[in-house]
Amino acid sequence: MSSSPESSSGRWFEDIPLPGMDACPQPRPAARRSRPYDSTLPPTSAAIAAFYSRVVRAPGNGCHIWTGAISDGYGRITWRQGGVSRTEYAHRFALLVAGELTDGAIGEHRCNEPLCVRLDPDHLIASTQSANLLYAVACGRTGIIRNTTERHDRHARSLAVREAVSGGWNAKAYAQACGNTAPLDEPPLF
Repeated sequence: MSSSPESSSGRWFEDIPLPGMDACPQPRPAARRSRPYDSTLPPTSAAIAAFYSRVVRAPGNGCHIWTGAISDGYGRITWRQGGVSRTEYAHRFALLVAGELTDGAIGEHRCNEPLCVRLDPDHLIASTQSANLLYAVACGRTGIIRNTTERHDRHARSLAVREAVSGGWNAKAYAQACGNTAPLDEPPLF
């Protein structure tokens, strides 16, 4: 037993172990994944078909909204092959399928809709992190990833958007879910 520092009364006290706490804790074994993971696993034809089955297309030049799983406000898709799995953001999956997701590339939402998977210069493009941040600053949407309240709001917004269009495109429901209070016949800002 070791001695603790002198108390305010000037006496020395010994550490007294609590019942059941006298043994040294054993280190926990490293967490094991339930299945092997490979970040280079290419999309399977089944994954591509599943991806497109979860996309609702707005008419004209509108967004293509992901209606599958959502994590942190962005769509997520997981696929497996040969007992190995991979998970990717839905917008990055769209770029991957198109062959546009190169090393260091990210998906930049020019339409500012986190659930959009439409590959188009007005919607989703392969970009760099610095270019994406510059665009975010220009659009006034910075700080979202640093502020947990706004990150939660992005997630809640994405859930509402997914729910609004899950049965097919509905412009009014989409506008309400995404917080757009402009009349539907007004052109968007971008």
